[in-house]
Amino acid sequence: MCGISGVFNYSNRNIVSKNIIEKINDLQKDRGPDGNGLWQSDCKKITLGHTRLSIIDLTENANQPFLTEDKNYVITFNGEIYNYAEIKKKLQGENVRFISDSDTEVILQSYKFWGLKFTKYLRGMFSFAIYDKRKKELILVRDPFGIKPLYYVKSGNVIYFASQIKSLLSINHIKFNLSNAGICSFYIWGHLQEPFTLYKEIKSLKKGSILTINSNGIEKTINYASIKDSILNTKGIHIKNNDDASSYLRNTLNESVKFHNISDVPITCLLSSGIDSNVLITSAASQNLNNFDALTLDFGFSGEKNENKLASATSKLNQVKHSIKKFSNKEIQELMKDFFKKMDSPTVDGFNNFLISNQVNQNKKKVMISGVGGDEIFFGYPSFKRIPKIYNLFKFIPNINIKNPKSIINLLNKIKINPKFFGLLNYNSTYEKIFFLQRCSFMPEELEGVVDFNVLKSGLEELNLVENLKNDIKDFDNDSLLITYLETEYYLCSRLLRDADWATMSNSVEMRTPYVDWTFFNDLIPLLKSNIKINKHTLLDCYKEKLPKELYTRKKTGFSIPYKKYFDLSDNVKNEQSSSLKNWAIFSYNSYIKNNPLNQIK
Repeated sequence: MCGISGVFNYSNRNIVSKNIIEKINDLQKDRGPDGNGLWQSDCKKITLGHTRLSIIDLTENANQPFLTEDKNYVITFNGEIYNYAEIKKKLQGENVRFISDSDTEVILQSYKFWGLKFTKYLRGMFSFAIYDKRKKELILVRDPFGIKPLYYVKSGNVIYFASQIKSLLSINHIKFNLSNAGICSFYIWGHLQEPFTLYKEIKSLKKGSILTINSNGIEKTINYASIKDSILNTKGIHIKNNDDASSYLRNTLNESVKFHNISDVPITCLLSSGIDSNVLITSAASQNLNNFDALTLDFGFSGEKNENKLASATSKLNQVKHSIKKFSNKEIQELMKDFFKKMDSPTVDGFNNFLISNQVNQNKKKVMISGVGGDEIFFGYPSFKRIPKIYNLFKFIPNINIKNPKSIINLLNKIKINPKFFGLLNYNSTYEKIFFLQRCSFMPEELEGVVDFNVLKSGLEELNLVENLKNDIKDFDNDSLLITYLETEYYLCSRLLRDADWATMSNSVEMRTPYVDWTFFNDLIPLLKSNIKINKHTLLDCYKEKLPKELYTRKKTGFSIPYKKYFDLSDNVKNEQSSSLKNWAIFSYNSYIKNNPLNQIK
């Protein structure tokens, strides 16, 4: 896991690319404190940078940017290829020679051997850039779920790219401007939906895509993986009974867990009292994968929200070393300052992963495993029941035209009632509208007074939220899989995975996600479309002998933090919002701008 960057100058301009990459390497050193590399072509048209977090092949042989022996191909790579050993064996059978034991070289040799079809062989999380010297072509690639980020700017026939948005902001000769759509996207969703960032000039490379740019600046995009297409185009299977369903799921998940435990350094598993993380611990222990321990955060919750008892019980049942960390208020205050200083994109999320990765780092570890993604694919969120209920209820309630929504919203805020109850009058007629109401931080109707009117007007027009959502889901005919897609595309990928990356990597810790794995996902869809009902209990049944029985009856709490308490600890001026999460959103945006290298932008 690393930080990558590059400059591809296909113009006649004279750009000192080395200085740009050296500065970006310095800014991305938290992502890779174990090594720092820079490579420039003889023609000086392409410059690549890399900061290394050593996890697989800890020797200098795996340092990056990495070149093939013939010097015709060079790569800077961020991520992990979990099946690199299998691919390497296949290529060696074709007489391909390797000079390292790294997964980095496997990517490069795969491209050299298979060309642009090579992505179908890669199992992992990744973003990388390959420069093909023979073709004089730059190839940018991102994994199917977008677990690893890749941001780029095109300016004056030059493309600049990096793992962090703030790194690109260090390029002095480019003027960066705030994006109205980006600002609105943040306040509406609580994060920025890709491909938007907070800046007009910076875009996020589309997940599951390959972007090629040749020496004439001609671009070509190949979409090699699509979450929606996989769900829609995969056929279901027939399963005899629940036991066979559990067996199918157990074998599929065990394989993913095994691959995600491949590492030359020890691993820490994030263990809460939720089903997903407890199952991952049990799966790893059942396979005698012994290169890991478990860590639980104690946020001071009482009752069922407290994670400690169940997490400890699972660890004991599976004979896994387990520790619990409780942060003091003083620690939280100090870490919150650091969190906003390092925040790469404004968000209402990420502080939980920032805290636990900070502790993993304090424990001298580099890798943590998370259960994120389980709720999306095993129908664990309340939305899977709530959205159909609201939809069916409002079939019988006539639409009400409210002429002055602002006055009603102001009143509800004043009496501390969530305006989303009012939002039910507008967002009730389709699944995508109800999903949007559930997941939004602010409804568009609430933003007048929070966001400048002109910014709001043009930003909403560019986003075209409801219409784009409607068009995106028009081909679905299965309600549960439709909600799975919405939660995966608009919440998991755009918020949880993006925030987890910068939050953990800012503490020099890699986060792995066995449930968010392209092979696992595609193997699971036939089961989800089978004749057997699949849910979290099916997941529990796979390992029920080694899990506390309370997991079957415990209410879902999620890996959440006490926002109101932490907002109060920040000594901030209270806003007029009824929701503590909305207050946190305003606070987060202002804190991001304050700690931004371009904080002169208003």
